[in-house]
Amino acid sequence: MTPSNFESLERTFHEPKRLAILSALAAGTEGLSFQDLKSDCRLTDGNLNRHLKVLQESAIISQKKTIRNERISTQIRLTARGRKAFIQYLESLEAVLKEAQGAIDTSTASKSTLPLGRKARA
Repeated sequence: MTPSNFESLERTFHEPKRLAILSALAAGTEGLSFQDLKSDCRLTDGNLNRHLKVLQESAIISQKKTIRNERISTQIRLTARGRKAFIQYLESLEAVLKEAQGAIDTSTASKSTLPLGRKARA
């Protein structure tokens, strides 16, 4: 594995729930409502708020609050900077996964030539 590929995995994106949030937001340019995002990612209000705070502090997302039918509605979307950074993260993740797949394929191929029950010599 190339260390630079690991180093390019942005920790802000790599947390599983934030990865889910960003993946949902990346699907469109209009963004999602807080409620839709909460439902899609199966998060509680508090948990989603905590992740959105991290993403907003990093300028990855923006939030716009409006009043509809006397209720506050929050629309969340990726910023241009956030979309670009997320694409770079996905490219880095893909490179890491391809390296891992190559290593597994090579390892599996060399082991598969041994008869059953026999171990490779070190």
